[in-house]
Amino acid sequence: MYIFLKVLSFFLRTVPTFLNKFTYKCFYSLLFHLLKLRRKVVLANLKRAFPDKSQNWYEKTTSECYKFYVEDFLEFLSFPRYFDNKKIEFNNLELLDEALKEDRGVLFVGGHFGSFDKLFYDLSNKGYSLCGVAYKQNDSAADQFFKKIREKYMKRQLYKGESGIHLKAALKNNEILILLSDQDAREKGKFVNFFNIPSSTPSGAAILHKRIGAPIIFFAITKNNHEYSVNFTKINAAGTLDIDEVVQEYTLALENVIKKNPEQYFWFHKRWKTAQRGI
Repeated sequence: MYIFLKVLSFFLRTVPTFLNKFTYKCFYSLLFHLLKLRRKVVLANLKRAFPDKSQNWYEKTTSECYKFYVEDFLEFLSFPRYFDNKKIEFNNLELLDEALKEDRGVLFVGGHFGSFDKLFYDLSNKGYSLCGVAYKQNDSAADQFFKKIREKYMKRQLYKGESGIHLKAALKNNEILILLSDQDAREKGKFVNFFNIPSSTPSGAAILHKRIGAPIIFFAITKNNHEYSVNFTKINAAGTLDIDEVVQEYTLALENVIKKNPEQYFWFHKRWKTAQRGI
């Protein structure tokens, strides 16, 4: 896998753009039409999240989702070729600046929505210090390949499940700690509503927020044609919510952006794998 990724990355970084576009179409056809990789999972998730849509809508949105993530992943592999920060518009960057002024770091919470690696790259170019938390890939060589790319625009990448000491150290250094908090968190998660379904949701951001006072900024980057729009939301701005309520607030913020552009959400996850006890 590592050799394949290295060769593909080199190809995507060097060939003419029209060949890249052709490559995207080939990968899309392979994954969507031939292998049908996780297609049943995507359709099942869409039907649970949007129960009132037509079968034609489910099929079309599934196809668009594959196209979006094939292109996004291959552009990630071609780093930094398509990471053009001139195409990214920040609508309220001052919210992030104000949070950093508190000098307690920032819990930068989002989900697997949109081209978030392009957002992180642009923030790094603007001088922001980022530290990310990711799931470790089963293939260690591929995992190191992805990590090497990300650490070109992050200070470092940590792994989920590592000691909380590293997370607290990043916040103590007033860094932006990236947490994608939307995958099924099994029995350790907080059950909050996601598309009106009780969903096991990562609560680490909420716990750190309540324990050490680091502000939470929810982020979302949305693709519009060939440009990107970024919006931030301060979570628990009044400071009155408990941990469960904080998790629900950033989960609802994610749900709201997904509803506007459902094809840009990573529906390939088995989001509702863990059932709430007693349900």
